[in-house]
Amino acid sequence: MGAVHDQRHEGPDGTKRQIVDVARSLFSDRSYLGVSMSDIAERLGITKAALYYHYTGKRDIYENVLGDVLVDLRARLGDEQGGETPDERLHRMVKDYLEFGMREKNLINALVVKLPPSEAELRQSVAAVKEELIDLFEPVVERAVGHRHSFDGIDKRLIATMLTAMMDGLILGHSFLEKPLDPDMVSGQIVVLLGLSGESLPCP
Repeated sequence: MGAVHDQRHEGPDGTKRQIVDVARSLFSDRSYLGVSMSDIAERLGITKAALYYHYTGKRDIYENVLGDVLVDLRARLGDEQGGETPDERLHRMVKDYLEFGMREKNLINALVVKLPPSEAELRQSVAAVKEELIDLFEPVVERAVGHRHSFDGIDKRLIATMLTAMMDGLILGHSFLEKPLDPDMVSGQIVVLLGLSGESLPCP
């Protein structure tokens, strides 16, 4: 994934860790385009020159923030709980992703909102993060639908891609349009709607 990496323990004084933590909060509230290097420096109480000493620019910081987000998502979505059926695990993963997206808001939105052509390198990093998210869901989707003959010959990665796109759309609606979102209820409906569960949608 190139520049996107985990920097949790980098630097003797934790300055880079602090920069990433503060920037993550700002990017989550205002989005990538809504935050400047001056904003980050001001929140940290340092000069822009000091900030540039540690990072080459906003894109550099943002790519490390994305790496941080991916580390957290891997830990959250990859945590297997004993006794879960494939359907139950998929339901929980969808719920966890929706809750994470509601909390991180614009960080998750950045994975689906088109960045300007001038940010070609950042777009590649965002695309790589998106592919890794699909990688997390694909094997669980495969196990959930593996025993259903109706899914024979169906591309499981395509289903995982559709699943993440649907979740991102809901998070966008919640963030930008302030639409209510109940992760527990919605996660169950998504799984059923895509045919990833043996259950049926409840009648209204």
